[in-house]
Amino acid sequence: MLPILLAGCGLKVEHPAEELVTEVEMPAGERFTPGDEVTVRAVGFEAADEIWFDIAWTDGMEDFAPNGTARGLRGTVTGRTDTSISFLVPGHYPPATVSVLLSRNGVFQTLGTIRTDDGVRHEISLHTLSETPGGGTIVARYPMYGSADLREEVLTTDLTLECVVGRFGPGTACGIADGQLVELDLVTRQTEIQGEGCLLTGAVSESTVAGLFVRDDRLCLSGGSLPRAWQLPEGVTADRIVRQPFAFAFNALLLAVRNDDGTLSPLVLPLSGTRALLGPAVESRTLLPYWMMKPATDNPSQWERVGGYAVLHDDLTWFQPLDPTTLELAPTLGEADLLVDGRVLSMTQCMLPAEAGDADPQPAVRIGVLTDTDGRHEVWVYDPQRASGSLVLGDVDLFAVRGIFFAR
Repeated sequence: MLPILLAGCGLKVEHPAEELVTEVEMPAGERFTPGDEVTVRAVGFEAADEIWFDIAWTDGMEDFAPNGTARGLRGTVTGRTDTSISFLVPGHYPPATVSVLLSRNGVFQTLGTIRTDDGVRHEISLHTLSETPGGGTIVARYPMYGSADLREEVLTTDLTLECVVGRFGPGTACGIADGQLVELDLVTRQTEIQGEGCLLTGAVSESTVAGLFVRDDRLCLSGGSLPRAWQLPEGVTADRIVRQPFAFAFNALLLAVRNDDGTLSPLVLPLSGTRALLGPAVESRTLLPYWMMKPATDNPSQWERVGGYAVLHDDLTWFQPLDPTTLELAPTLGEADLLVDGRVLSMTQCMLPAEAGDADPQPAVRIGVLTDTDGRHEVWVYDPQRASGSLVLGDVDLFAVRGIFFAR
């Protein structure tokens, strides 16, 4: 018997001389939804048995893959008995035919096939994080410009999630629960602990979310193309860093710290360096980092990723550009990238995909904000390049909502 090969070419299955289980009964049903629990019945299952998948599709999205295969994927087993094994239908693929394989001690047996519905998220959606009575979290999905009538509950977990950032393409998000880095699968509706000691999360690209971890007096980045670490400025400790998603701009990560006098300061982690940089103090209860796309100063035909911080002034939140050299914020109303009524409690950002046939696409950034105005909570989606916004959810829809994020 040849060994099982797990490599870039996929999973090579050698059928055992004797069947691992007999009298196999695959579940009835023409199609299954990603995340559904499926049970296969047979005689002879054992406690350590695993489920693996070979997936093949022929009607995918043009920008994903018109056809293709994904081989050698480990499944999530939810239950085992002597006569049955249950698992979750895989997601993140177009409608597909899935070969279900039983694995035991390196030996594989094909149990049969199932058909799955589309598991690819085609549209950018707004997601809310709401607290459950027991302290857990409900994640709900809305269309980007939708309403409460179109609410869809994505998953419920006992974890108290914060600092959640969505990915664009995989249909997943990452957040933090009591210092643990948690991955949220928004298609199969599962959560998985990825690591301990995580301080913050943030997006370093449209499809990559990274975590910042504290190691002694250094901040360490994981999840990007290369791991990096920064020495904190003198007098700055990790417990003073504001717990909110960081932003990626100016080839740096933008964070914020609380000062002893109650003010806040920008904290910048340059990807080209190993020391974190501390900016001047800002008198505000809010200092939320954001990013923008603007024409480059030296070449207006090129766009560059810049950023700044959302700062509360009286009852308005100003999105004030950051000077990457001095780390000072633009001080006047006329220089603000965006003005938002009320205090911004949570913020999320995305870039819209270029429309088909657009010969010279311009980056189209959208900023979603959860605001508090005199105790009234609302969610708005803004186009900062036009300084215009649309109300998405009103106060009646936001009971117990503590955060928002975009994902696709």
